[in-house]
Amino acid sequence: MCLLATTHLMAGQEAERVEIDNQMVVELPTQYEAAIDSLVADFEARQASDETMMNPRMIRLFGKATLYKSSVSNALKREEAVELYASSGDQGCLALATDSRIGQQQQMEEAIDQAVLHASMTNPEDFSYTEEKFNENVTVVESVEKQQTINNIQPTILLSENQQNQAVGVDMKVKKPNFWKTTGETWLQFQQNYVSGNWSQGGESTNTLQSGLILTANYNDQRKVQWDNMFEGRLGFTTAPSDTEHEYRINTDMLRLSSKLLLKAIRSWNYSFEVTSQTQSLRSYPTNSEKYISAFLAPLDTRVSIGMDYKKSVKNFNISVNLAPLSYRWLYVSEKHLGGRYGIKGNHRSLQEYGSSTNINSSWQITKNIRWTSHIDAFTSYEKLVANWENTIDFAVNKYLSTKLFFHGRFDDGVRKKDGYSYFQFKEFLQFGLSYKW
Repeated sequence: MCLLATTHLMAGQEAERVEIDNQMVVELPTQYEAAIDSLVADFEARQASDETMMNPRMIRLFGKATLYKSSVSNALKREEAVELYASSGDQGCLALATDSRIGQQQQMEEAIDQAVLHASMTNPEDFSYTEEKFNENVTVVESVEKQQTINNIQPTILLSENQQNQAVGVDMKVKKPNFWKTTGETWLQFQQNYVSGNWSQGGESTNTLQSGLILTANYNDQRKVQWDNMFEGRLGFTTAPSDTEHEYRINTDMLRLSSKLLLKAIRSWNYSFEVTSQTQSLRSYPTNSEKYISAFLAPLDTRVSIGMDYKKSVKNFNISVNLAPLSYRWLYVSEKHLGGRYGIKGNHRSLQEYGSSTNINSSWQITKNIRWTSHIDAFTSYEKLVANWENTIDFAVNKYLSTKLFFHGRFDDGVRKKDGYSYFQFKEFLQFGLSYKW
């Protein structure tokens, strides 16, 4: 039964119950019907108007008797209710009493909600059709030709001649959302130090070159899944006048690839699965020696961890903390004689360890031209600890020039300790040169 029929029946029942010799109350059904007709006429006029689009709320009057959540919610939230009452105006029909500040469109919508609520409270047995059931029967169609009658209502859109002329030749393109975000940064830094041969305190002239590349490809569907991927490469050389075997030495060499899959848990916490692998690209020699101490895949340090990841962004500061109580480390060297330098015993080329790990990545844009990034990773097998703390402070002169301060601290109590030194290692660079981000 449609709402219009329900309201007619309701009005008729009320007229039978009320036995008051008042001509206005006796004519209430007629006045109510006239008010509905007035709404219909107003709707049809507005539908054909160039300034007003079709009001979908009118389906609540002419569709099946349905109780809508929004009608109840709007009535409860409304500060100044809109009331319907009988009036003996010039035309003798039901009138609407509203605040003059309410626009005509809002007035019509509120009147429709009032009619639905009034009918549902008076004849609740006719409102067995709920909004949830209505949504279940809604059919989504791809074209107007395939559109079918839904709930015995055939929607129609009437376009004026101007609208039809404007619609001709319109090409609508819908772009799919791109959940991937890629970034990149590269730099080439120089450092020069000159000391004359007769300098009283001695010393030697050196030239240093530092280069780096960082690429990221991160996926975020803004709901449940995040996938962060990063490749980082660093390579640096310095001249060595006092080295009789080599014209230059490698002071920085690193290739690192990391991938972290995150599944939403609660608030800023995510379940995490992370894989990180790190090695170097070239052979490295000590001073005045032809025996290299490290090379490509010597060592190769790979870690797999499962845990929880915390991400937070506050203004210019971003931090990601990964806590993995379940972690696996595989250390591999491509040549056996290098295994002893990294804790691999005997004639083995690899070492497997189980334990826990922690990774902390942070970035702080201190000022417009100064940025600090930090990376901390630590792994423990509960017998020994390997930890690295890498920091870069970038002083940007402009888009293409910058000064970088890089310092790297490392602690590893699983290697052979040199005489006079602790297990803590440290190196630092300060260079000026080219830098570019995209």
